[in-house]
Amino acid sequence: MDGLREWQVPESLGGDRADRVVSALLGVSRSISRRLIDAGSAHSVKGRLKPAQRVESGMSLWLGDPPERKLRPEPVEFEVTYADEHVAVVVKPEGVITHPGSVVPQQKGTLAAGLLHRFPQIEGVGQPARWGIVHRLDRDTSGLLIAGLSQQAYDRLTEALRRREVKRQYLALVHGTLETARGAIEAPLGPDPRRRGKRAVVAGGQYALTRYRVLRQWADPPLAFLTVELQTGRTHQIRIHFSSIGHPVVGDRLYSGRPDPLGADRMWLHASDLSFRHPVDSSRLMEHHSPLPEGLRQAMDYRLGGR
Repeated sequence: MDGLREWQVPESLGGDRADRVVSALLGVSRSISRRLIDAGSAHSVKGRLKPAQRVESGMSLWLGDPPERKLRPEPVEFEVTYADEHVAVVVKPEGVITHPGSVVPQQKGTLAAGLLHRFPQIEGVGQPARWGIVHRLDRDTSGLLIAGLSQQAYDRLTEALRRREVKRQYLALVHGTLETARGAIEAPLGPDPRRRGKRAVVAGGQYALTRYRVLRQWADPPLAFLTVELQTGRTHQIRIHFSSIGHPVVGDRLYSGRPDPLGADRMWLHASDLSFRHPVDSSRLMEHHSPLPEGLRQAMDYRLGGR
């Protein structure tokens, strides 16, 4: 469609209102997305979208350009564990926002700005203001992220993520001890109807499945150190799932509310492992590991070492 760019609705947004989907895809506020829709700058194969219209995952949308929100390169500190002309694997530090948001689009010091500084060829790949970023981590979560440095790689990585062909594993410390060494949490997630800005386990929400394995547990204070594998990639999935079973992630200010007995002053959630096929050379299995950050390891050794 003339003047409009084609987008595909990801699985994570399937079933949501059109104004929310447009907001997420373009990285703009809901009010701006509604104005774009009302102005006729948002179409599906069936014609013009309406703000409250539900859209399905995999659907093609044609959207106009969002208001100017130029992403400017900044020298943000982060580790690059691998890079070639098509793909980069980086370690996002805790406290760094992955990309500018829809509410505060001009946020400074984001990983997106750091990627643009380190890899200037990424501009124009993927979505505006978040060039090359295939998936995100919460601000307070550290760990591995993939960036597509070419459009071909970005498209294939996005599709691999949608098909659940990208394996993601986390290290987490949660409150309490678990009865079984291995387990799974299967519960639908969606916006919390009682608390604005939060998400929760809700009837009719998006399907979500989290698997975990206990690495070590302590009785005093009662804590469990886990590896967690995402089978789906919903917003705040690990944090909500473990909070819903009474074992919130330690240091999670949004879904826990409990003090951190180890005093690490951050959330104990780290994206430690990534496994995926190279987006251009599928014969290459890319496996990357990032150890528990030094500050968390030292806090664990100091307070729990030898027990």
